[in-house]
Amino acid sequence: MIQATARVLKNQIEVRVGDATWMGRPVEAEQQGVGHRIRALFSTEYHVYRPDQSDAAAATVSYRPKSDEMRIQVGEESWKTKSTTFGPLTIEYAGATYTINERLTGRFGVLDGTRIVATGQLGFRSCVIRDYPPTLETFLAYLALGYVIRTLTWEMFG
Repeated sequence: MIQATARVLKNQIEVRVGDATWMGRPVEAEQQGVGHRIRALFSTEYHVYRPDQSDAAAATVSYRPKSDEMRIQVGEESWKTKSTTFGPLTIEYAGATYTINERLTGRFGVLDGTRIVATGQLGFRSCVIRDYPPTLETFLAYLALGYVIRTLTWEMFG
């Protein structure tokens, strides 16, 4: 199970991936000064730190409200969701196109064609993803973080 939870008072997002805990921190929070800290409160771009890697950011996950687009960048690789007005989100990863069908209840399914490869639930400043194959775990953990950033953005600007 993957669980991403915003820790608003700490200005970070914790992502539990199995037994590991990853940390998402606003990019602006890494710079000195009060102005950067204030901007970090409204950040839509987060660096992801994983305990199994060095102190450098493992990835950058961001959300673009104008286009309703989540972006994931790991090294030179980059993925982004594509949104339509009334349709599902889509994202291409590892040669496959995944469709994310969202419901008003906050539940969603990740489909590879017509086959469900993961299920999820959005909560209050949180996202849980279950029932996924191990090969998609890292990617879906980044996607869960993107969903939490999206939720926080909607709370602030919606």
